[in-house]
Amino acid sequence: MFWDLGGKKSTQQDLTNAMGSMYAACLFLGIQNASAVQPVVDVERTVFYRERAAGMYSASPYAFGQNPW
Repeated sequence: MFWDLGGKKSTQQDLTNAMGSMYAACLFLGIQNASAVQPVVDVERTVFYRERAAGMYSASPYAFGQNPW
């Protein structure tokens, strides 16, 4: 898909092809990552609802606590 894409930039069609290829690649990676994270979020959501109903904390501290970095 990206073979020799940087060298081809003489026409508007070449630029459109490059932008379309990058868009498709980013879209694919985004969907792939979202589908990988979805089962984890499904399990964690029930934990969050239970802890929020108990009055432990609000959504912001829980979201920051889930951050891996």
